[in-house]
Parts: sequence; C-alpha cells; structure tokens
Amino acid sequence: MAEYRIDDLAREAGTTTRNVRVYQENGLLTRPQRRGRVSIYTDRHLRQLQAITRLLGEGFTVKHILKFLTGLQRGQPLVEVLNLADLEELVTSPWSQPESRTMSLAQLQDQLGELPPAILRRLCSSGAIEPIGDGTDYLVPDHRAIDDYAALISRGMPLTEALKAAAATDRKLDAAARTIVGHGRAEIARQRGDGWYPADDAEIAWAADIIAVMRRVAARSAHASLDRALEVAVRAELQRYNEAAAAKGTD
Repeated sequence: MAEYRIDDLAREAGTTTRNVRVYQENGLLTRPQRRGRVSIYTDRHLRQLQAITRLLGEGFTVKHILKFLTGLQRGQPLVEVLNLADLEELVTSPWSQPESRTMSLAQLQDQLGELPPAILRRLCSSGAIEPIGDGTDYLVPDHRAIDDYAALISRGMPLTEALKAAAATDRKLDAAARTIVGHGRAEIARQRGDGWYPADDAEIAWAADIIAVMRRVAARSAHASLDRALEVAVRAELQRYNEAAAAKGTD
C-alpha cells in the first residue's frame, strides 16, 4: 500500500494541504497514522480525498458529504443513504467540475468589498461560501461564483442586488429540479412499480442511470431554453427602454 505525506497526498488529489487539514477538521477525512511527528496517509485517504473533491466540485456542500458519510458509518441501508446525497448519480453522470478553495475573510473582502455579518450570512445561505472553524476562513465550493460576483461589483452592481438576483433564479431552478426528479421517480415507478427499492448494486446502477440520463437531457434542454428566454427578454427590455426614451424626448 502506498504511503504519502500531506504534501504528496494533496498533490496526488489535485488539492492543497490546507484543504486536507480543513476536511480532517470537519470529519470528512479520516485521521492519518502518526510516526513520531510525521503524518502518514495511505491510498484509502487518497480515495477519500478524491471523492470529497469531486463531490464538492459537483455542488455538494461539506454538510451534505458529512451527512452521507455519517449515514454509512451508522449502518443505514444504502438506499436511504443515497436519498441523503445521490452519490450514485454523481459518479455516473459528472457534468461540472468547478474548483473549490479555502479563502480567508480578508481574501473574500479583497474581491467583494466590505462584508458585514448580514451579507456573510446571505452568502452562506446561498451556498456560495461555508464557514470553517471560527469563521475567519471559508470553503468556497465553486470559486467562479465569487469571481462572477466580483465582476458584477466592478461594473457598479451592489453585491446585495447580485445576491437578490441569484436567489430569485435559484428559486425558479429549485422548482424545475423538483419537476425533473419527480419525472425520474415516476418513470422508475412505471417500470418497476410503486414502492420498489433496489435490492442489489445492479438495480441501484439501473435506477441511477435513468436519473443520470434525465439529468443530462434536462440540463442541456434548460441551458438552451434559458439562452432563448434571455434573448427574448433582452429584446423586450430594450424595446421598453427605447419606448421610454422616445416618450421622454417628446416631453
């Protein structure tokens, strides 16, 4: 079995030593063996770390992953654990690979400006950041969200307005996601009957495959629909703007 020191482990997993320590502190990564003052990690730690990184990259939060792992450790049936976090779907249907990172409050404020407690709470509730430890450091599941907010701020849009727009969009997407998942559940019930549960790995994989394909189809369809809707909405807003400007010019 291969052995790693923390620097080697982080490099193999494509993350940082700081993230490794954060995951350990949050109970996601098992503690290493100790040889004197040296921490020794194994292939098991590497697999755990790779899974954590992938889950975070797919949009799962630290709390989701911890809940999933806790369920396994308590001996819950796999189907119940999968209901907490659809790991099988994640493995069979990866579609997004954002980069997670740990940022200090000072680093966040360098990009977003002053962050009073109320704004920090809104960022946390939106899933853009997650507090770590005493709250001076934050896990950012997808650093692109922070970059996007910073880009809007640089163009004169207050962060509060950007968060408001993102929250409104999230609510619409939550409803769409529930519709998609509902159709997936209905299709499984249609093929296997109401109340069916997978009895083995092959049946779990079969159910996950249906949901995974529906997820891909829905994601691509939603992306194309959003592009079309944005084009229509921009034209409509431009027309209203021009009409208002013309009316003002005749006053």
